Amino acid sequence: MNATLPPPDITQSIASFEAWMADQLGVLLVADELRFKHEQMRADVFLFLRGSCWRWAETAAFACPTLGLGPVAASVGDAHVGNFGVWRDGEGRLVWGVNDFDEAATIPYRMDLARLVTSAALARGDEDADQADIAEAALDGYAAGLADPRPWVLEQDHGWLRDLFSSSDKQRIRFWAKLRDAAPEQHVPSAYHRALDAAVGPSVGATAFSRRRAGVGSLGRPRFVALADDVGGPIAREAKALLPSCWDRGAAAGPQYALAISRYRAPDPFLHAGDGIVVRRLAPNSRKIDLGAHKRRVRRRLIGAMARDIGAIHAADAASCAAISAHLADHGRQWLAQAVRIMVDTTRRDWLGYRAAVR
Repeated sequence: MNATLPPPDITQSIASFEAWMADQLGVLLVADELRFKHEQMRADVFLFLRGSCWRWAETAAFACPTLGLGPVAASVGDAHVGNFGVWRDGEGRLVWGVNDFDEAATIPYRMDLARLVTSAALARGDEDADQADIAEAALDGYAAGLADPRPWVLEQDHGWLRDLFSSSDKQRIRFWAKLRDAAPEQHVPSAYHRALDAAVGPSVGATAFSRRRAGVGSLGRPRFVALADDVGGPIAREAKALLPSCWDRGAAAGPQYALAISRYRAPDPFLHAGDGIVVRRLAPNSRKIDLGAHKRRVRRRLIGAMARDIGAIHAADAASCAAISAHLADHGRQWLAQAVRIMVDTTRRDWLGYRAAVR
């Protein structure tokens, strides 16, 4: 991230990132999924944003210098409206929040907020007035997360969030049917096999392995799923390649997921990262939602909740939290809406250039 040097054009940027990714993964690179990723990103500007976090890391501080200002924090790095889901904590409680830390890094705190609101605007094609409204909701939620950091535990309170993310009976049936019907994979690399065996546990019987296609930004990385029956019902675990954050391609992979177990989280006991692999439990409720399906009032409330969770993540370091709170108080509220307008335009220009260049 260098605010003083102009970023490369979009075609050079893609070539550089994918060459780095191929170097990291070697023979494990899934070329078919990388081609599918390009199809998804060409089809929709929101999917382009989701699939090109590295491009945000290259362009944001240059296109909008105010995003590089202020204290840094251990951040999500790839904050967007599709990066939230539900899990069970060690007490079996239902918890909602950020559930993907592939691109976590220590960066200026404003980056997460601006990327979240930009993603919401692009997901819906919102006009300036709507962008300003959700920016206000995000700032309110973020400030609340800094002041009173806590996880979103959906047991007694927050029923509206539970209702948004809980799967219906039909969705549950489809979820397990899709895993059962996946083509069997006979050639699971040994490191992934060991990781999945450890995640499933020695007491479980026969396990079926398959590949899985999911997400946008991580397409091209190998994902393997272990599916088994345990005590009368199905269980599933996924092992996915973990690369260094796109914010620091020279770093080692793995530390990003320290945020998942940081202060003020209610961590998922089935989530483990190490040796270049992240393993998680798969379940029907761990799903994305469509912002377009909800009324403005619900969308505003949801963006505020997302920003509050980001605030709680940033608050894990007491010194950073105090510095961020002071910076927010000293610099008003207009910066976020202004930054989002710039980044919406920047992302759209990149997307149009990408559509013209990548076939």
